[in-house]
Amino acid sequence: MPTRIHVVFVHGLFSDAGTWGKFKDLIAKDRDIKRRVTVHPFGYDSPKIRLRPDRRIADVDDIADRLGAYLRHQCADGAPVVLVSHSQGGLIVQRFLARRLWRNRGGELARIKHIVMYSCPNTGSGFFLFLRKALVFWRNVQERGLRPLSTRAVLEAQQTVLERVVGAKEVSDSECPIPISAFGGETDNVVPAMIATNPWGGETIEGDHFSIVKPANREAESYVVLRAVLRDVIAAQAAASNAPDTPGPLPAPASQSVELGEDSSGELPREEEGIFSVALPHKDGRLHGEARRQIVSDIVSSRSGVDVLVGPGGSGKSRLALEIATQAVDRGHRVWWVRVNQLSACMREVARELGIPDSQADEAWRGGGPHHRSQTDLVWRFLNASAEPWLIVFDNADEPQLRLAPRGGAVKDGTGWLRPPKCANGMVVVTSRINNKDAWGDWSRVRRVPRLDDTDGASMLIERTGPGAGTTEQARLLSRELGGLPLALRTAAKYIQSVRESGVSLGANDIRDFETYRKAWARRSASPVGPRMDGDEETLGLEKIVDEVYGISLGLLERRGLPQAAPLLKAFACLNIAPIPYKRLLGGQAPARSPLWPEFTMPRRIEAIMGLRDLDLIEADRARDGFLTLHPVVHTILRADEDVRRRSADYYALDVNMLLDAVRDHDPDYPDAWAVWPTVTPHAIEVTRSILRADGPTDDRSVLTSALELARLTVRYLLVAGHLTPARTLLLPIIDQCESFGFHRDDREILGLRHEKARIDLETGELKAAEEELIDVIARRAEILTDRHHDTLASRHKLARAILEQDRAAEAEEILRSVVEDEKGVRGAKHADTMVVRHTHGRALLALGELTKAEAHLREILEIRLEKWAPGTPETLHVRETLGRTLLGQEKVDEALAMIDSGLRDARQPLDSHPVMRLRYVRAQALLMRDQVEEATDALNSLLADQRRVLDDAHREVRLTKDLLNRMDHDL
Repeated sequence: MPTRIHVVFVHGLFSDAGTWGKFKDLIAKDRDIKRRVTVHPFGYDSPKIRLRPDRRIADVDDIADRLGAYLRHQCADGAPVVLVSHSQGGLIVQRFLARRLWRNRGGELARIKHIVMYSCPNTGSGFFLFLRKALVFWRNVQERGLRPLSTRAVLEAQQTVLERVVGAKEVSDSECPIPISAFGGETDNVVPAMIATNPWGGETIEGDHFSIVKPANREAESYVVLRAVLRDVIAAQAAASNAPDTPGPLPAPASQSVELGEDSSGELPREEEGIFSVALPHKDGRLHGEARRQIVSDIVSSRSGVDVLVGPGGSGKSRLALEIATQAVDRGHRVWWVRVNQLSACMREVARELGIPDSQADEAWRGGGPHHRSQTDLVWRFLNASAEPWLIVFDNADEPQLRLAPRGGAVKDGTGWLRPPKCANGMVVVTSRINNKDAWGDWSRVRRVPRLDDTDGASMLIERTGPGAGTTEQARLLSRELGGLPLALRTAAKYIQSVRESGVSLGANDIRDFETYRKAWARRSASPVGPRMDGDEETLGLEKIVDEVYGISLGLLERRGLPQAAPLLKAFACLNIAPIPYKRLLGGQAPARSPLWPEFTMPRRIEAIMGLRDLDLIEADRARDGFLTLHPVVHTILRADEDVRRRSADYYALDVNMLLDAVRDHDPDYPDAWAVWPTVTPHAIEVTRSILRADGPTDDRSVLTSALELARLTVRYLLVAGHLTPARTLLLPIIDQCESFGFHRDDREILGLRHEKARIDLETGELKAAEEELIDVIARRAEILTDRHHDTLASRHKLARAILEQDRAAEAEEILRSVVEDEKGVRGAKHADTMVVRHTHGRALLALGELTKAEAHLREILEIRLEKWAPGTPETLHVRETLGRTLLGQEKVDEALAMIDSGLRDARQPLDSHPVMRLRYVRAQALLMRDQVEEATDALNSLLADQRRVLDDAHREVRLTKDLLNRMDHDL
């Protein structure tokens, strides 16, 4: 009997078991695995809307528990299980694992040998977030679990799985090690690949959110990765049980090879007299990475021309060139390896091997003689005349203009040491950090050396550490954490191996394998700049990377006259790892005021960015103009840089001021600013958390004050966008710990944050807490700023709203009347803030039943708004909706309908946005009052469907729509 395993597929939101039809068909036709795999599509009910009142939509916990029962009964033969999920299915699987472990039933998970997750919303799906959450709420309990950072359950389960599954060492009641492979779709805009792969260290593959689970054929990447997992599990089970493994053998483990030490040019040494070797360096093992092997194949098969291999230090350029050179030797080429920092001496040896007469060579190298021979012309004349095929490698050409160009000319002139061969059998390969096609001439083929993918990186780690350092999945996770940089992988492997060979253990946190190294690296990556850590964990053996990845490169930039490039890159490293909107950050005045450089004019900023890009220290975001990313190794190493530690106050002051410049004219309360804030928010959160802590990088009062203002603005945006949980997470520690960095709860800066805290309470329905907080904030602001200061007035307005929402309309109206009068005196009758308060006052008059007065009041407001603002702005639509309700209360149905219809025509927002749905509700009421029952019913049913998609069922507006439909049904 061949080894057999169970594959259980778990579908996503609003889907069913039919999602997996393509996978089932491909497995059934796959000769290597079809007889060994039993497919089980686990289905559960996931409707968009539940209309029957006697049935509810199951939540994620219910489905997770049912999955456990399904595995127990459907896979009862004890064979290994592989769980495969899509989208929400991944959350169900995580919840299933966590709930078993919380109940001390970890042993029950031992049969699960692998978990594969496609497009899992690990922090929730942000797709159309503004349409479904920021404006209104939807009560589908499954969809609620997908909203970003909105449910503690997702984070609790994820943390448990990370600690007690991914980080587990043995099977016990409380833990069970299971490999997890997470994949994100390259074009997925529902769950972006970054969300789907983190924190599991997964991979990005082809496909969008839906096509990723509909592989067209067995070559589709989504099927290839699953097939590889299944074959690994089958092979492992066969080995464990000594079962025959037919039909057809499974593939052998990935080839193991050793990468060549990379790029150690350093300062340009003075060349010595004598002969330097131009023989090939020693090569250990085979080359890693299919993309790299393809580059080798392309160059070797080209037979002639110039190829330039570019990439940052440590990326494996020299190793790639050595593979090309080795294959060229095998094909009968004469090959010379020229170290560019020993260029003249090496090329003298090439001249000897070419058979150039010593008299001619000596004359050229002495620079004298009657004919003043040129070294470069002499050697190239013999190269081009050679009957034998040949290859010359110029290794580490990091300053090509200095070394390879003709005197007084440029490399692209093609008359220096680097030039295009004029024979059909001559090849040149150059390795360099300079990723600028213009520098190399249009006769050169510039090829960027790709990073290693997770699997190839894992192969390198396992090969260099030997058995016992961890599983393949743990190696993949570490490879992903290190960004597929060969030098970092080699360094990590060497560190782990040296610790294991020493046999010395100092405690539970020792770095002894892939997983403990990865966790130590993750801790270092996440930690803000601060006091230096003690012990080896500070360096993790990465001193060489410090030099190789950025030390030499930044030295090159300084020699090119760009001393500002190094501090700029370090300032970027103090931001979040997310894409950096560098155009916005560098477009303000903050860089010019920083003490990190003597001057930093706009042209110099552009030159610094271009220099960093040319050396691959930054990478332009191909999807968005004006954005760049840092390699994770560069990002982490530079945060621990000695200069950054020593001058952390200056670096963080620069970052916080650049961020404030970037949002200065983008008020987060207005939709026009929402294109800017999502790009800035991750960095604002990172910087403010780093600065506003007890052991923060600075005690400069002005920097701390700027950080508090940035935190306040960021919280305001998070509130408007509906991200209430991260807003609270950012805000509360700052308020609670403000005394640790020199502020008091009653300082005006902290009062501003307390005001935003009350707004969060107001939005989450904690009305009494909001009221109490605002009463205290108002009292303190009145003492410091006066009771008519615009900040105090803002708090008084929010207090009135909290009271109005508690059905205390008379009390709220009195406060609002007072605030309106004060706002008129402070800001003016037609100021935007005054108009918002006046609208709330109109709502209070409506709640009190003063309809005639409310109508006149609202018409005046609407006239001003239409005069000063676009007719489709959210606040203008809200005024029209309130005025429409006021007209209906006076039975002015036709006027109300005309008012609402004009608002719907002017609206720029979609039908399921908050202001538009409120208008639609009032319109349905107007149709009912005109006895257009059928039309009103259709309108309400359509509205209810949209509300349930984006609102919670307990939301007041959903209840109103349902109640109106129920009353209509009863009356009819």
